[in-house]
Amino acid sequence: MVLFVAAVLACLGACIAAVPASPAPQDVARSAVEVYNQEAGTRAVFRLLKLKNVHKTKFEWGMHFSINFTIKETTCRKSMASYRIEDCRYWPSGQVRQCSAQVSVLDFVQEAPLTSVTCVPQQRANKPKPQAPREVTVRLPGSLSLAAQVVPEQD
Repeated sequence: MVLFVAAVLACLGACIAAVPASPAPQDVARSAVEVYNQEAGTRAVFRLLKLKNVHKTKFEWGMHFSINFTIKETTCRKSMASYRIEDCRYWPSGQVRQCSAQVSVLDFVQEAPLTSVTCVPQQRANKPKPQAPREVTVRLPGSLSLAAQVVPEQD
């Protein structure tokens, strides 16, 4: 009887070990950036800047991720003989892009997820130019006048 229980426990341990672990969202986003770098028609190499949100859905053969993230242009170029993305530094004035990806990681081929990535340049916030105060002359009854500084109204 003890031998039977030991065999069952050994089988359970082997069965649990056979179930692949779900990849971390950060790793899924990095793999999506790799796909983008391969497919985008740019010379620049982009790197994950910020993972914004992740939605995971478990299905029969794996896990599906819907992710939103930003990437930023690095100092590396695709024309370089070889580069390691980890060694590529963000370009200080590099372009930032907003991305969304759909990634399906199948249990039986986790090293090759099915990935669709879309990225668009991030809109830079346009700061309104400060306006100089304008001088207004107000005519009062009689022969008096008053000059006043008026600060423009903020929208």
